[in-house]
Amino acid sequence: MRVAIFSDVHGNLTALEAVLDDIKQQSPDLTIFAGDLCVDGARPAACVARLQQENISAIHGNTDQRLSNQPILSEDAAAETRQRRQQIEDNDDWTWVQLDSSDRTWLSALPFYRRVSPTTQPDDDLLVVHANPQNATQHIYPSEQRQQELFGEVKQPDDDLELKKVLGDLRGGLVAFGHRQIPFVLQWKDRTRSNIISVSLPLDGDQRAKYGLFTWNGEWKIEHRYVAYDVDKEIDCLKTIQPPNWKKLVRRLETAAA
Repeated sequence: MRVAIFSDVHGNLTALEAVLDDIKQQSPDLTIFAGDLCVDGARPAACVARLQQENISAIHGNTDQRLSNQPILSEDAAAETRQRRQQIEDNDDWTWVQLDSSDRTWLSALPFYRRVSPTTQPDDDLLVVHANPQNATQHIYPSEQRQQELFGEVKQPDDDLELKKVLGDLRGGLVAFGHRQIPFVLQWKDRTRSNIISVSLPLDGDQRAKYGLFTWNGEWKIEHRYVAYDVDKEIDCLKTIQPPNWKKLVRRLETAAA
């Protein structure tokens, strides 16, 4: 059994097309999209249509959820928090207008997770979520060493209590997720491995689109696929359409960093 999993398209149709082409060449038995399809990109509706055209199994991400469920901030929220919230609302509102009612209905109906069972043993299962097995928002970071390389600091220790909370009672041999746009494999307690994949807005310094290819042959083998695409074409699209915060999105695509 071979399963292709990709996440975090963020309205980047050029990268999505490249990833779908590469996936077809790998001939997987199943393809799963792991959330964050539309927000923070130039062509959200086209990305929805492309996934629907391929009839790809999908789950929701935090930005997909946000489109229909924005939190309300209290009046005493810090100014910086309110400014950030306003930026998010601007992005969400613009994206919402680009989608028609059927697109919105489809997004709102996406489930939280998908489970792939290669055997009858639950410990062999592949669980696909957007961020972690408990919610669609909390990041799981790579190893402390990799965090030091990328950020110059450790944002989440390997023995972090929150990490234990989101992974501690997991049933399944492997969890695949997106959200934190840095590909990595994390071994945890000998039985849980976590893998991350990202099509757009990478944070690892590599402009290429990425996705995961998972092969079951008595155990799960994990391969990160790196797919080159025409980044300049997508940047030109952002400059032409100019969604909210488009200049920031251009910088993200140019630098593959925050």
